[in-house]
Amino acid sequence: GPEGAKTLCAACASRYRAGHTAPPPRNEEGKFVCEFCSRSFDTIGALGGHKRFCDSGDWRCGWCACSLAEASGKGPGPEGAKTLCQACSMRFRAGYTSAPV
Repeated sequence: GPEGAKTLCAACASRYRAGHTAPPPRNEEGKFVCEFCSRSFDTIGALGGHKRFCDSGDWRCGWCACSLAEASGKGPGPEGAKTLCQACSMRFRAGYTSAPV
């Protein structure tokens, strides 16, 4: 870390090596906050796990345009991995080429 060897925990050391100079932001409750979607987490590890999959709340199914909050999950589609909601993905895998009308 910036203060020498063995001065940061593993999570903070990884952030430091990636170019960050400060810990991630915290809210009034002391929880770590995702700067993209504003979700809060108790630990820095939980925040790190979330950030790998965070889509800033902008994800939409490529066929039916439902949001992630409305979908039961993401699945593969004709445009690649995680481009359809679970329902549309199941239709795609069954051979259909568009969402139900």
